[in-house]
Amino acid sequence: MKNKATWNDVVLVVRGLSPRKNRSPVQGNFKISSLEGLQALRACLNSEEDTHLLLLKDEDQAGLQIGDTVEVEVFPRFGFGLLASNVTALLDAQGARILEPKNFLLLEDHVSNTDTVNEDHLLTRYRLALSFIQTLKRCAAFLDPEQEILIFIKDGKFEVPIEYSGESLRRLQSDAIRNLTAVIPNGSHEEQCKSILAEAIVDMTKHLPAAQRFSYLLEHASDLKKRFEQGYNLFAAGFSYEKVRDQVESARIEFINKIHKVFADIQNQLLGIPVATIIVATQMKNATSFDYEFWINLSVLIGCWVFAILMVFLLVNQSHTLEVVTTEINRQRRQLEKDYSLVASNFSETFSFLIRRTTTQRNILRSVYAFIAIGLALSHVVFFKVTVPARDWLFDRLPWLSNYL
Repeated sequence: MKNKATWNDVVLVVRGLSPRKNRSPVQGNFKISSLEGLQALRACLNSEEDTHLLLLKDEDQAGLQIGDTVEVEVFPRFGFGLLASNVTALLDAQGARILEPKNFLLLEDHVSNTDTVNEDHLLTRYRLALSFIQTLKRCAAFLDPEQEILIFIKDGKFEVPIEYSGESLRRLQSDAIRNLTAVIPNGSHEEQCKSILAEAIVDMTKHLPAAQRFSYLLEHASDLKKRFEQGYNLFAAGFSYEKVRDQVESARIEFINKIHKVFADIQNQLLGIPVATIIVATQMKNATSFDYEFWINLSVLIGCWVFAILMVFLLVNQSHTLEVVTTEINRQRRQLEKDYSLVASNFSETFSFLIRRTTTQRNILRSVYAFIAIGLALSHVVFFKVTVPARDWLFDRLPWLSNYL
């Protein structure tokens, strides 16, 4: 006769309860149908300090025999084993989100810690998550087991609380998690791989509230694996992701300055457009014959033409400068896609932003062309309005304009 109960004894008794009330403590009727069952029940009764198994009707333990049915309740000591409804309930146990409890029984499907389950069972996914945590522990600065938080160091302390639920486990990407648990080798390149994975984790989750970060990693493990592979391939090629990102950022700042300079270089000259229009409006005088006022008006109009032509030359030059900048942006994007094809897509938004800026500047230059044309047209309107000989000459050749001037 066994004097000390094992967890398997508790499992045998609990599985034999019918009907069973899955509450705390678990209660039900146990029919002693075999010698093994009788021995397991007596062992549990003898180890009450561990099993907390009681006979509710105070039957004589010595008189128990095969064929008897007894009503029992059981609530094992936490350190001895856990009776949980399912994996989701198991996660609520202290420390269960980091380490699998030594002994447990899932009441809903009668699965214990020693049973083999299929790939789709939530217990398999739970064990994958635990393996993933151990991998993250290797690349983190440390794992706080009391607070259940992974700590990473990048520009200060970055926390990833180990918070996840049964629903997170259902959405867990199993294949990607299995691959990630094997990405950090022992020995050669171990430290580099830890650093690459840690950086990928921080970059992926820094935009999220702390409580959502670990669940996000479970559910987007394929993205994490992709980021790790990109970083590792760059490292293997003798580069670093950080270096490429710095290069792209430097290029972005340089190109933005060049794009803005296209307009900044001519902004003083652009102020001359409204000034020229004002000059036309104030300097031209009524001229009824080929007198002094006529020649003054004609000189002012010629000055407007000279100003407009010079501005057009200036705008054409700036347009060509902008085209050169645009060509260089596209060249550097193609070069990045050629040299760093694995991570080029990560910087596509940067180059798209630069192209949008060049398009905006191009539209601004086009609007300046329009303002010059409008100003020059207004100069002619004022000239022909106040200069009678010129207006008469114009109406002789284009009579239909008399309806507008």
